[in-house]
Amino acid sequence: MKIVKVPSNDDAGVITVGTPVEVELDIDVKPRKEELALWVSNPNTVKVETSNEVELYEYVGYWQRLDLGIVFVKKRIVLIPGETLEQRLPLNLSPGRYKVAKFAYVKGVRVKVEKEFTVH
Repeated sequence: MKIVKVPSNDDAGVITVGTPVEVELDIDVKPRKEELALWVSNPNTVKVETSNEVELYEYVGYWQRLDLGIVFVKKRIVLIPGETLEQRLPLNLSPGRYKVAKFAYVKGVRVKVEKEFTVH
């Protein structure tokens, strides 16, 4: 599943008028005992920058951002086409509906890419 969003107030660069920035990141999420494993892949034909930053939301009638209690050192990671990044977060999630958000950087603009998942 892919969700492509155009940034609203998350822009960090200049977007040419009439040219919305689009990027794809394939995100696979596997909740495990006391751990959340993420695989982020670049299906594009060009390099995409991402970071190790992750946002997690729980659906409680609306999407509420969770405080992970984890400090992410903002470090850019370049994914070449077809490359996959694996991240493991020490989290123990209760059953429910969640989504993770990762950020991609294209043409100086930060784009949020999200993936929903359910913990049984």
